[in-house]
Amino acid sequence: MRERQHLWMPNAQIQYALDWTQQLPPPAQARIADGMRAADENADDRWRHIFDGCVLAAARKRAEVTSDDVLEEIEALPHPPETHNLAAIGPAMVRAATMGILSRTDRVVRSKRPEKHGNRQNIWISRYHSTKP
Repeated sequence: MRERQHLWMPNAQIQYALDWTQQLPPPAQARIADGMRAADENADDRWRHIFDGCVLAAARKRAEVTSDDVLEEIEALPHPPETHNLAAIGPAMVRAATMGILSRTDRVVRSKRPEKHGNRQNIWISRYHSTKP
């Protein structure tokens, strides 16, 4: 029987390189679009309407906006609405971009919210940012 040999490198660092520059294949893009559409369609109507307003409120206050910023806006309301699945946030941000409130960037940041477990979120440019109070 042959003995296994193990290579042990206690001080070596391993660096993985991931290429995020390429688009997903069309079938994967279609599945993502279907999931976003389903999440948006199944979101609570009141939540969706008020969340859209909170996107605009965050965009007026900040030059760059993330979904965490919009959640802060909605949570600051006296009786914030809820929806059963926060996956509806993505479609709301895309809707805001379609309406000209936000512009896409290629930048991302990890969520600071404990319940989102460091999920990646897009950084959006506000097209409504104002330095006036």
